[in-house]
Parts: sequence; C-alpha cells; structure tokens
Amino acid sequence: MSFSSLGLSEALLSALVQQNYSAPYPIQKEAIPAILDGKDILGIAQTGSGKTASFALPILELFQQPMKVKNRHISALILVPTRELAIQVNDVFKALGSNLPKRIKTMAVYGGVSINPQMIGMQGVDVLVATPGRLLDLISHKALSLAEVKTLVIDEADKMLNLGFEEEMKEIFKLLPNKRQNLLFSATLSEKIEDINNILLTNPVVIKIEATEENLDLIKQLAYTVSEERKGPLLRYLIKENYAFW
Repeated sequence: MSFSSLGLSEALLSALVQQNYSAPYPIQKEAIPAILDGKDILGIAQTGSGKTASFALPILELFQQPMKVKNRHISALILVPTRELAIQVNDVFKALGSNLPKRIKTMAVYGGVSINPQMIGMQGVDVLVATPGRLLDLISHKALSLAEVKTLVIDEADKMLNLGFEEEMKEIFKLLPNKRQNLLFSATLSEKIEDINNILLTNPVVIKIEATEENLDLIKQLAYTVSEERKGPLLRYLIKENYAFW
C-alpha cells in the first residue's frame, strides 16, 4: 500500500517524498483514512511507530477545506506530555504542510520559557501543540480560546498520565466544545486510558499495532555530550535530519 491510496492530496504526497517517506507504517494505513472519514480513534502503538504522521497528515488535509474561525480560536489541539515532544510534533506538521496551497499556522507551547512570546505568537494559529500546564496558563491570560476546536489529539496519553497531568487534562476537557473529533494515541492500554476513552471517544476506531521483535544487532546507538543550552538546538537538528523514521 502507498500513501497515494489513503486519500491524501498531491501537495501532501509531494511533501512526503521530500521528507523521504516511502510507504505508510501500519498505524498510518489504518488511522489516516479513518480520521479523514471523521471517526474518533483509539490508537495503541509503541513509540516510533509513526503515530505523529498518522494524525498530522489527515488534519492538514481536512484543514484545507474553508473554515471560518475567530482569531485566537484554534481549530486543532494536540496535547503532549513534554517540551521535546511538542517541538517534534510541531516540526512534523510544518514539514508535511510545507507544500499546501492553504497555509496552516502551527505552533508549539510549553513551560520552562517566557510566556510572553507564546502569547504574541498565538495570532492566527490553526494547530496548537501544547503541554497541559502551559496551555492552561495561556488560557488564563486570555491568549487563546478552545471554543472552536474541531480536532483534539492526545499524544502519548500513557506518559501524560504517568507524569501527573490527569487533573489538568480534565480541566482542559471542560473548555472544549462538545462536537469535535477526538484522537487518542498511547503506547499502552491501561485502566486510566480506558477511562479517558470512555469519557472522550464516541464509537472509536480501535487500532492496535503489536510491537515487533527487533534485531538488536542492527541497532546502532550514539551519544552526544553537549552543554545544557545546546540540547534544544541539537535535538531540533536531529529531528529534522531523521523525519523518515516517523
């Protein structure tokens, strides 16, 4: 199966070629058509299985349709547990959406940095990738509204719960409109994930991708010793150089 059989536009297909995607991963084969069809998704797959592109591609495709959204009223919200993942997901959206005729503005927000530039940057944002705490901070400062969110993605939900974001997530859920598409992705299926599933998802398409046995002899490991201030730039460089693995 190729990406061209999944219902994606030529602009996205050309971006996939540029980013060295050759064929869809199993979760992408199942998730992309279902998301394009408006279904809720419960996707269980290990980290590194291609989950990011499985929701980024159909969101970018769907958002090419004309939409009237007020300024600072985002259309898609992707909740992630860490700053590093927020940056990674945002970079994937930007890379895959680079050839689209309609510009989709994406932004990553997270704690540990000044909130003021993020507040200013919220102008015209369509897709927001956020850690829960910083998202609530921005909402309390009236920097954005969740009232018109059409697609909610919870990425790495198991890690989100393990890091203690359950209360923040419940608070965010209360601010979202009732009518929306919900996409829940996790590496494991725990009791708490099932609870979120029951609260959020409506007749979801359940996708379970079993972990495959890896040949450890083929795995190469490489470590970098860098100063604290160079960790972010190095991570972004490595992410941009290795899109093919997502």
